[in-house]
Amino acid sequence: MTDADDDQNVGAVVLAYHPDGSLVDNVLALVPQVSAIIVVNNSPGAEPELFEQLRSIADVEVIDLRDNLGVAAGFNTGMRRLFETGHRYAVIFDQDSTAPAGLVQGLVDAYRSFGEGAGIVGPALRSGVTGYEFHRERGSGVAVRSTLISSGALFSREVVERIGLHDEGLFIDYVDHDISLRAGRRGLKNLKAFDVVLDHRFGGAVPRRLLGRDFFVADYSPMRQYYMSRNRLVLIRRYGFGVWFWEDLSYMGKAWAKVLLFENDRPRKVAAFFRGLRDGLRYDATQPDQSSGTTS
Repeated sequence: MTDADDDQNVGAVVLAYHPDGSLVDNVLALVPQVSAIIVVNNSPGAEPELFEQLRSIADVEVIDLRDNLGVAAGFNTGMRRLFETGHRYAVIFDQDSTAPAGLVQGLVDAYRSFGEGAGIVGPALRSGVTGYEFHRERGSGVAVRSTLISSGALFSREVVERIGLHDEGLFIDYVDHDISLRAGRRGLKNLKAFDVVLDHRFGGAVPRRLLGRDFFVADYSPMRQYYMSRNRLVLIRRYGFGVWFWEDLSYMGKAWAKVLLFENDRPRKVAAFFRGLRDGLRYDATQPDQSSGTTS
């Protein structure tokens, strides 16, 4: 295999949890862009006909986990499978992300063009509900970022062998922040490729209206509020108050304003937030051993 061939050896991981029919469309959008797709079913027993339909698509493999093991374990399962079968790159996606034509190649090109020191590469993000491209996601070329979200992130085998896989103890939320910050700590630069755009649905995207203006709230469950609160504190203890924290603080302030003013089930969400703070202080924030890289 030539270096050029190896650089095209890209597989995708799509994490599924009680998906609807849009998952099939999102997987089909990836078929022309990669050589293999691993769909990790994090909701065993759910939607059997949908997963059988996915299994019938060429170059798609479905892995059924024994239970909902969380985002980190789900992505790790798919990434291990791709690297074990000889792929050089793994691009990971949530089930509600739609990759336009050329997205995967654009990520690979960004990684290669940056050269030595490139870490994780992610696309610009656009709301899959409204089509709005967020201010921080606008630009051109490639820029260094402290953190990237999971969906659409490209990992080379070389990067994973250096930084390891996702921290499965975090389960969900800030899993992407953690692996991004770990890459930075290992001397790599995480890259935002502005010339490729991923359509991504954030949270429940529940519509609300105020003073004649339409907007959306995420309406995350109390469980999600717990993990966001807990894991945010774990990352502060691991990495300190860097750029990532101040960016996240701005996001958190806006998100909680919406929770308190417009979302349902507010008392339970507030209670979950404070339980997360308590458990974040108790959590062993020591970085897990990542030396086993792609095979653990």
